[in-house]
Amino acid sequence: MDAMALYEEACAHEHALSGFYNRNVRVEVGARPVLVRIPGPGAEPMDLTLWPEPEVLEAIRPYVTRAPRLLHAAVDPVFQIHEFIEGRRVDEVAQDGKPLPDLVLDGVEQFFAEVLQVPATALGPVPPGWPDDGDTRGFARLLLDFAQGLRDRADASVDALYRALGVPEDPCGLLIERADAELVQRPFRLLHGDIHRKNMILSDRAGLVVLDWELALWGDPVYDLADHLHKTAYTASDRARIIAGWERVAPVDCRAGASAGLTFYLGCEEIKSALVDTVRWGRRIAAAGAGRERRVLAEELHAKLSAASPHWDAGLPPEAAEIEDAVLRLLG
Repeated sequence: MDAMALYEEACAHEHALSGFYNRNVRVEVGARPVLVRIPGPGAEPMDLTLWPEPEVLEAIRPYVTRAPRLLHAAVDPVFQIHEFIEGRRVDEVAQDGKPLPDLVLDGVEQFFAEVLQVPATALGPVPPGWPDDGDTRGFARLLLDFAQGLRDRADASVDALYRALGVPEDPCGLLIERADAELVQRPFRLLHGDIHRKNMILSDRAGLVVLDWELALWGDPVYDLADHLHKTAYTASDRARIIAGWERVAPVDCRAGASAGLTFYLGCEEIKSALVDTVRWGRRIAAAGAGRERRVLAEELHAKLSAASPHWDAGLPPEAAEIEDAVLRLLG
């Protein structure tokens, strides 16, 4: 396999699946395609990260079967080559809010069973200042400090938009106060940190495979469940089944105080979503043409702000039409 030739072919490819941080290009290698993964230009960091993704994929290989294999990683230029997983993305099987088949729901349970067994010794060291094992309150504070940093670093136009949409300067204060009462110690585990319908492939050969490990963390395992539930938009029955499945496979000490922890971390995710998506959806609204597309985006942003607003006690956000007007005035 000529890695540089594959990289150059991927760079020249006009068609790619692009997330917020990477371009993913299918390249044919004889009868066996591979996925070339290239960082997107100027991607704005909106998520906490810990390790380079290739290090994570190498570390989990003996323990997690439901992840793509890393075939090559380069640092100059930066790119990766992964095995290509043939199958259907889960959002193509059923979109947000729609029920999912047993193969997906059972696969998610089995995925959690594998990830929760990855030992700390398999992974790279955490940086100085990272919360000690079991310090769930310290981990929560790390998440909330990162979210606060998103608010603090806003430039003048984004800051004005936050203010117009009712996002306070201290959006995390109430949750920080709640952490001591709602979180108990739990041993830390590997967290994927970004499991949602577009990051899961249903493969005839491998079953459910979870992609995109660049946001993997070491922390409270209940957070990974909360992040997944927040991003996957399950039906009520599917959501209950996923929670029950997680409880079946999680070690006993990881389940201590899990219900209160889940509620707490869902609040964290709602706040972070409002902070991040005010920027991302605001830019999408500003770029959209007048009409239905713009209004739908404004309604989606209204829903995100409405979900977060109880956690910062600042009242309800403006209606979708007012959001649209504010975005066009401040970002247009």
